[in-house]
Amino acid sequence: MKKIIYLILAAILSSCTYHFELDEVDASEKLVLYCFPSNKDTTVIQLSKSVPVSKREPLDKSVRNADIHFTVNGKEQAIYWNEDSTSSLPAQCYYTLGKWGKNDCLQLQAASTGLPAITAQTVMPDNFPLKEIRLAPKGDSDNTLQVLVTFKDDGGTNDYYGIRLIKKEITTKDGDEDVSFQSVEFDLKDEPLLNNLSDLDEIFMFSNRFFQNLYIWDDEKIPGKEYTVRLNMDYQKDYDVDWDNFSYREEYKIYLYKLSPEFYSYFKTLNNINNNDLGNHGLSPMLHHYTNVSNGIGVVGACQITETEWLKNVH
Repeated sequence: MKKIIYLILAAILSSCTYHFELDEVDASEKLVLYCFPSNKDTTVIQLSKSVPVSKREPLDKSVRNADIHFTVNGKEQAIYWNEDSTSSLPAQCYYTLGKWGKNDCLQLQAASTGLPAITAQTVMPDNFPLKEIRLAPKGDSDNTLQVLVTFKDDGGTNDYYGIRLIKKEITTKDGDEDVSFQSVEFDLKDEPLLNNLSDLDEIFMFSNRFFQNLYIWDDEKIPGKEYTVRLNMDYQKDYDVDWDNFSYREEYKIYLYKLSPEFYSYFKTLNNINNNDLGNHGLSPMLHHYTNVSNGIGVVGACQITETEWLKNVH
């Protein structure tokens, strides 16, 4: 069925023409910067070097001995290098310590020999304006749990939000406990802020995936209003099996995000690229990643994270 649809679209789009800049294929090397400051106590700064398509070179995972300046409201912060991966840091990255609050202006500058110097900045948003979180079975369903998050938008600003849920599964057999974690993919059919598919999209089997199951939205449809996000997920009730000394338990942790415009724009383009099935088959232009890094590639975007305790399963 998909092949038929693509053939139909190919016929429709056959008269379209696209302009490509061939100079971009032979573009010079640039620094690649990714940094997402938050209200956590450690900010990771990942710096690497791009490799032009015309050059056959291995991709550098990191740029060592770079000259990096990270300032918060104009005040310079100490920068450290981490060689090997740890429980909180990836291998071969820079980092700085400190928690940043609402309206803090965060600026990054980086330079390395032989490459253009880069700059980027972002401003720390406010906390997620949470009113209430509830977990409840959806109607009479035995296998659908609804996550309801009520918040109050600020009508005087343009705001960007996100949510991610981690499920913990705990199984016990004969006294031995096994614990596993997974991020949850939501069913969005009851949430118009996140369900962006139209009837035409469904006919052509377009998708509405969210990168890393981080569900993001803006306040364009709800400026200044109190609103409840309704997200559906599959779930299993806790149970015990006496004859096998077996038990199964589920717990949930919810992460709520208030995002800077740069953070939101970057993840929005990731979602668009991930859902661009026509582009993957040559039937529409390929989309570009958002960047706010001057003279380079990547993104510097901030977020405030609100984290719940582990929530017990609903029965």
